[in-house]
This record gives sequence, C-alpha cells and structure tokens, in this order.
Amino acid sequence: MPAQMVADEVRKASRIHARLLDAFIDLTERELAGVAPGFAEESLMEALEALRAARKSYGSTAGVMVVSNLQLPQASNAA
Repeated sequence: MPAQMVADEVRKASRIHARLLDAFIDLTERELAGVAPGFAEESLMEALEALRAARKSYGSTAGVMVVSNLQLPQASNAA
C-alpha cells in the first residue's frame, strides 16, 4: 500500500505540535518524579498516557519519531 501524501503545510504543523508535545511530556515526567504516590501521581500518569497517544498521532502525520518511550505503571481509574 502506498504511503498517503501529506501536504507540506500539514506536515510542518504536525512537527510543531509534536515538538510541543515532546516538551510537555518531558515537563510532566519531571513533575511526576517529584510527587508522592496518590491522586496527583495518578492524574499525571493519566495525562502522560493521553499526551503520548496524541504525540504518536502527530508523529505519524509529520514523519517524526517518538522521543519519549518511557513506560510508567498503568494508572488506576480513581474517578
């Protein structure tokens, strides 16, 4: 199956979004390292899951690789 053509404008925007998500993932990981177990930790872990999923979608559109593959324990659904 041939690769889907993506307009340069869309690819450029995707790269910007991916770069911003990488920075936010890094910031969130650093914040997570400093919190005690509990609600804040679970909330940050859930946020990381969502950020990583978004990053993967932008990465495939932009043709860029995922930078952070750090796997954290699965967050429990405390809500």
